[in-house]
Amino acid sequence: MKLLVVDDHEYNRELLSFILEDEGYDVVYAENGEEACEQARNDSDINLILMDVTMPVMDGIEATRIIKEEYGEKLVPIIFVTALDDSEVLAKCLDAGGDDFVPKPINESILLAKIKAHARTQEIYRNLEKANERLQYHKKVMDREHLIVERIFERGGNRVKTDCLNVKKYTSPMSMFNGDIILEAPSPTGGIYNLVGDFTGHGLAASIGTLPVTEIFYRLSEQQVNIGLFAKEINKSLVDLLPGNMFFCCAITYLDSKGKTLSLWAGGMNDVLRVLNNAEREIIKVPSEHMPLGILKEEEFDETPLSIEVTQGERIYIYSDGINEATNEKDEEFGLERIEAIVRQDKDNCMQILIDEVHDYQSGDGQSDDISLIEITIDKPVHVDKKTQEKIDILERDNSSEAFAWNFSMKLQGEELRINSIVDQLMVFVGGIQGVELHREKIFTIVSELYSNSLEHGVLGLKSSLKDTADGFSQYYKLRKENLEKVGKEDFIDLEFCFCKSDSNSIILKITDSGKGFDFEHTMKRLAENEDSHGRGLPLLYDLCSSLEYSSQGRTVTAEYSLKL
Repeated sequence: MKLLVVDDHEYNRELLSFILEDEGYDVVYAENGEEACEQARNDSDINLILMDVTMPVMDGIEATRIIKEEYGEKLVPIIFVTALDDSEVLAKCLDAGGDDFVPKPINESILLAKIKAHARTQEIYRNLEKANERLQYHKKVMDREHLIVERIFERGGNRVKTDCLNVKKYTSPMSMFNGDIILEAPSPTGGIYNLVGDFTGHGLAASIGTLPVTEIFYRLSEQQVNIGLFAKEINKSLVDLLPGNMFFCCAITYLDSKGKTLSLWAGGMNDVLRVLNNAEREIIKVPSEHMPLGILKEEEFDETPLSIEVTQGERIYIYSDGINEATNEKDEEFGLERIEAIVRQDKDNCMQILIDEVHDYQSGDGQSDDISLIEITIDKPVHVDKKTQEKIDILERDNSSEAFAWNFSMKLQGEELRINSIVDQLMVFVGGIQGVELHREKIFTIVSELYSNSLEHGVLGLKSSLKDTADGFSQYYKLRKENLEKVGKEDFIDLEFCFCKSDSNSIILKITDSGKGFDFEHTMKRLAENEDSHGRGLPLLYDLCSSLEYSSQGRTVTAEYSLKL
């Protein structure tokens, strides 16, 4: 240690020098307060100062005040060496910044003990300074990395710029990074894709999974595929990526350009709320029928979406559990009833009212989870911004000019009927042909519905009425699995695809199965009379197809889809 001894008497300086140098300390001197200030200012190696009180030119109290002020946060203890015992003077020494006292005449043991005690304090302080420097460095590195990651998430989630007037979106992270995600992208045919998702937990760990989800969502939205494939591809990616204690609750929707049909795949989410545009503001709850993503293996996963015929003026609300599970100071949840009461109001700003109510409700303890919410208003047709519409017009023009006529057929028999990816494989071929790209989602829905009907109701002989109850639903899929194991070479499904080149280019699909058929005339009558028609999704198919005909006692169906948008 280097010590500065400040005393106007040479004898005192020599005495202190003898004591300190004998202990191995490096000692420098000053004869008054002014010299002490100059020494302290010019010599940064000084570790401790022994200061006399009464001196000419500048006393020790004034010198201490100046030195402490100039040193700022630098810790250099000042010990007053004085024969004074006036309590008022001693108080002034402490007020000026003095750290300790040693009385005159000097007791060598006490002096050295106090110097060593302050040296230990100084060492602790230096260690804290070094630790603080390291923390500051790591904080700067972490802040920089956070900015980079935040930028990546921001750019990733907003790569596709679209402004669909039918959809309002809101998301609020609990911390810097969001475990919730809301995505939107236009389809090439003018419809709109939306995704609302909630990863387990919150913060950076929860937000990591949003990156592959974003990539898959935007890639598939450009390909105009069925939302079931969105769910299937995201699940496949997350099963490989996520740890066992993490999963992704998610709702994916597609609203067609005419604003007539909403396709929905939901796993692990709250009920989707449909608020009808009638006097009662009736609410229809659409349950989340599937498991969250990132849990089931591919062979266990059910990507089947739900198709909903929506009505003019109705509003659809999809939200994460950060809303209904928001708590107040009494740890009471906001709850589903409050949500339903707010969205049922006949007001254009229901979504904003709900957001404000949730934030007010939890204002005491602050936000406890990530919050996400979208509101879809059904208006025909779907309204997209000008730039998006221009892109749709260009794609429509480019994809209808060079189409060519084609046809193919295939027969699936016996064990081939157990292949789960038949429809996906068909669409890889059909969907890539010139002129069809813009219609993949609708054609996929038609093919998927008709093939499922032929397999499940034709070949396997299952009754759709089983799915009217939760127990029946479970029984239906149990029987499906059992009956699939029993299929033999006599069981088959024939498929014929044909692209007819004309003024209104169209796809014709003909499917024949080996089942017993069904009374399609009776079913058509029930449909015409607006009675429930179990199973075959006929209302949706009739809406999508330009023509739909059954023959051979219901074992053959011929569907035509016009490529005129």
